[in-house]
Amino acid sequence: MPSFHVIRPTHSRHGRSIRAASPSAGRLPALLLGLTALTAPTIALAQAEVVELDTVIVTSASSIATSIQDAPASITVIDQSDIRAKGARDIKDVLRTVPGLNLTRGNDGNSQVSFRGLSSSRTLTLIDGKRVSTRNTFARHYGGDLQIVPLDAIERIEVVRGPMSTLYGSDAMGGVINIITKKATETWSGSLTTDFAFADENSTADSRAISGYISGPLGNNLSLSAWGKLGETDAPDAPYAYSEGRGGVLTPLYTSNGMRTKTLGTRLTWAPQEGMEWGAEVQGSVDNYLGNVGEPDSRKVSRTSYGLTNELQLGQGHLSSYLRHETSGNESWNATTGTWDDPIDYDTTTLESRYTSQTTLGGRQFDYTIGGLVAHEKLSDPQTSAELIEGSVDTAAIYAEGRWQATDMLSLTTGLRVDHHERFGTHVTPRIYANYDFGNGLMLKGGYSQAFVAPDLRNLNPNYEMGSRGNGCKPYQGPCTIVGNPDLKPETSDNYEIGLNYQGERSSWEVTAFYNDVQDMISARRIRPATPTESALFQRDNFDYGKTAGIEFGLDYQINDDLTWTTSGTYIAKSEFKYGDFDTAYPMATTPKWNITTGLGWQANDKLNLSGEVTYVGKQAGYVVEDGLVVGGDEQASVPAGQNSKAYYLVNVAAAYDLNDMATLNVGIDNLFNGQPESDVSYRENGRLFTLGITTRF
Repeated sequence: MPSFHVIRPTHSRHGRSIRAASPSAGRLPALLLGLTALTAPTIALAQAEVVELDTVIVTSASSIATSIQDAPASITVIDQSDIRAKGARDIKDVLRTVPGLNLTRGNDGNSQVSFRGLSSSRTLTLIDGKRVSTRNTFARHYGGDLQIVPLDAIERIEVVRGPMSTLYGSDAMGGVINIITKKATETWSGSLTTDFAFADENSTADSRAISGYISGPLGNNLSLSAWGKLGETDAPDAPYAYSEGRGGVLTPLYTSNGMRTKTLGTRLTWAPQEGMEWGAEVQGSVDNYLGNVGEPDSRKVSRTSYGLTNELQLGQGHLSSYLRHETSGNESWNATTGTWDDPIDYDTTTLESRYTSQTTLGGRQFDYTIGGLVAHEKLSDPQTSAELIEGSVDTAAIYAEGRWQATDMLSLTTGLRVDHHERFGTHVTPRIYANYDFGNGLMLKGGYSQAFVAPDLRNLNPNYEMGSRGNGCKPYQGPCTIVGNPDLKPETSDNYEIGLNYQGERSSWEVTAFYNDVQDMISARRIRPATPTESALFQRDNFDYGKTAGIEFGLDYQINDDLTWTTSGTYIAKSEFKYGDFDTAYPMATTPKWNITTGLGWQANDKLNLSGEVTYVGKQAGYVVEDGLVVGGDEQASVPAGQNSKAYYLVNVAAAYDLNDMATLNVGIDNLFNGQPESDVSYRENGRLFTLGITTRF
């Protein structure tokens, strides 16, 4: 996909902008309409100040390069200066400040990224605009795609909140995290980073890593970029608790998975003439999931990808194409045989082309994109069930999006995607968005879009079986066994957002209201209660609906030339799904009702930057306990213990000191006061961690 240079704004660390919801598709919820009345007085205030701003150019919210404020979506940009100022060790360290995004640990010890009260499975991860499919080798317990590219190799991260199915297809219902890597440089340069984290309690683990990036010319219009990382997070010395399953079997619960990571990537770029560029990229990585203390590795995950890209200037337009093949393997250690079991394999091959250009329509500028792709996916899973789960699917899509500058103040964006799924036929996904510029830095945004998610190859297979200790057994208590269903239908949603964004000389803020209405939500329905000898049996099924609604907000305020205050947060007013004839609504995801992060960054002198932030993680949105309620002769128990019934705080402090022009020392303390959820909740945050790192640039 096309790449563009980012120019940092002088007024904002995070370059936030505001989002909005649509004037279409029937009656909007009162939550969205009320926002306009609340923010109307601010319009008059903003018009009193004339501000000239630099811009941040983004591409994820629209395939056409645009400023973050003008982008037809809710988008946050995190660039290298943000990462360096924070002394971040991985991507998740910087994501907590994104409005609308929730980052908590699941009961498998892994951090989960979700948007707007939707499940984490509805978050799409991209690298340079191309989807990563390694998580499809897992039925659960995946450590995530966010550790694939080391921070040294990242140019910026564009986070789009809300559905982007028109441009990116299935799985982009909640939001998109697009990791954009650095481009080749005209002179040889690079960086090397080492970091360490030391825990002060045995239920949280130490870690260490070294990563690097290098780029430069090879001659004859040929350049090279390469990156790599070696890292290890120890398995915690002791579990924080035990989960009791059927028959009194105790399962230890750990704060995080121990993991050893190796990743290496390289890209060759050839620009034979002006307006033409070819690229070839290879990347591979291996993650070893460490066993408990004294035990062998429990799992080995490998991924390899090959890609060819072409960027071609055609008159006023630009054609961007790529062919990419990714293969992933997931092997489990068999303690009985002392060998690795046959791996779960998932292969994906994708060919996509996208053309962007501009013309005039009614005497006004009209930017447009047309594109198409074909993809083949193949799964072979001999581990999850007693029988081999395998299958393949071919998909294809064509899409178009246009942005028309209707007036000097109003721009309209419309898009349409037609997906063809080998099993589910043709599905049409529309999108409409409006931006209204009040001037002087104030922008009103609003949009309506649909999203489409096809059931995956596992859930469609009748031989698929997966055990759950409780989180998959909603609304009953676990454990249970979940089986596949070949009659599943695709999940669709109608999504609305509306908001205001202000970009000033010393301050910027945003507030956005959203509403998501999910139809045919893919979940699991109980078809057999538990017996004295067998756990309850659930089958994948489509529920009638799931709904989420809320408000997300962000503020950057430059108190003086050296001190900046940053705040972001999300309020989930609704996150629920209905199950059959039960009257009670249950939460769609493990999402706090309030999630707020606020912090200060102080440039103490030319060399020293100090920062601190506090994150408030509130009570579970839609928290419900219906213990003992009898409906139709069945006992309706509580949602599993993933619900958090009491708020807690996370406090991080950090310092970055420039030893010289080429080296920076980072020190910090994560979770300073060891904030944790209630003891009966089936996840834990990392405890107090002391961090130390140094980055050398050359």
